[in-house]
Amino acid sequence: MNKERFFLILQREYLEIVAKKSFIVMTILTPFLIVLFGAIPVVLDKLNTSEVQTVAVIDETGKYANDFKSDNEYKFEIIDQNVEGNPRQLQESRGDELYAIVLLPRNIEKNHQVLVYSQQQISAHLERYIEDALNDVLTNAKIASYGIDGLDKILKECKVDVDVRTIKWGEDGSAEFSSADLAMGIGIMLALISYMFVLMYGAMIMNSVIEEKTNRIVEVIVSSVKPLELMLGKIVGVALVGLTQLAIWSVLLSVVGAIAGIGAATAIDPASLGSAQETATAAMAEASNPENFIAMLSGVNFTQILVFFVIYSIGGYLLYASIFAGLGSAVDQASEASQFMTPVTIVIVIALYAAIACMENPSGDIAFWCSIIPFTSPMVMMVRLPYDVPAWQMTLSIVLLYATAIGFTVLAGKIYRTGILLYGKKNSYKDIIKWLK
Repeated sequence: MNKERFFLILQREYLEIVAKKSFIVMTILTPFLIVLFGAIPVVLDKLNTSEVQTVAVIDETGKYANDFKSDNEYKFEIIDQNVEGNPRQLQESRGDELYAIVLLPRNIEKNHQVLVYSQQQISAHLERYIEDALNDVLTNAKIASYGIDGLDKILKECKVDVDVRTIKWGEDGSAEFSSADLAMGIGIMLALISYMFVLMYGAMIMNSVIEEKTNRIVEVIVSSVKPLELMLGKIVGVALVGLTQLAIWSVLLSVVGAIAGIGAATAIDPASLGSAQETATAAMAEASNPENFIAMLSGVNFTQILVFFVIYSIGGYLLYASIFAGLGSAVDQASEASQFMTPVTIVIVIALYAAIACMENPSGDIAFWCSIIPFTSPMVMMVRLPYDVPAWQMTLSIVLLYATAIGFTVLAGKIYRTGILLYGKKNSYKDIIKWLK
């Protein structure tokens, strides 16, 4: 392979994408769009207001109607059951004025059932409101029915909520707060980014190959360079585009983090902890501080996670990009690519689902094998990274991933060399196997 031609193709592919205004604009705006998309549901929920709905309450027990408090969504109107105790007649007399009618039956303390009548399906929010309003009062009524003085106080004192705080020892003996939820969140976020990186840029490779083949540009290009050089130049060029975007996003997120004050780190001095009891006491006291989240962040080795994230993202991209490039050369039109792209996409989606399934048990058998198998390891290993994966598993996984990526690149080169100049025929997997032979 001629290195000079390879780097010329790489440079052309890279600059052709990076120099576009759309790439620059979307790269800068994407982090802000992600934040915006996260905020949209909250804003829409705040804006999703309506007129106050009137809800009638018929209390056959005469005890619990006053526990329904009106707010800016519902106005609860207590109805005298002796006057208008029939829900159907009440609805007919009031018409659309009533949103719903809540009937508290006489045996509610025994069967714990409430009836809600309406002409239309009521909202889930109203159902939850009714449940929340009655749960506590019915529980207190049940306790009072035993006739034991101070029983409610005894039960409250017996209720215990355990707050688990984890402390992780470092290699140097230092102690830092950690969080399983935080580790899980970081892992699934990295898995999603890896999934998007592989799928988005892999599809970009296929579309680029199909476009050049459709426009017959490739016929001119291969007269000067070898097909393998052209394919590798495309793969590496698009990979550099992806790394450029990740670098820019990392800088933007770092700036946002610095502004938010997340850069500070809080650690525990093991010399000041003393006995196990003192350790627990100090941990609980420290965990109650506002800086608790920052302390937990300091217990995560972000440098190591970022390094391995890049390694696995590159390996996963090379593996799937070579497959996409080879399969893209076998079709003449983008509309024909689905028959080849769909099976590969299914494998990538399965890898993402495997990563999600391994969140709760990142050390289980499924997590281990899926983090070793090259087709799933770029996503599954992301979930395991925050949990300090043994070095031998990381090494084995990376070696297998890159060995498989190199092997599939060689195979994709054979497919690319044959398929890139074939026109006018709809090829199948059977044809591709013949090319490999």
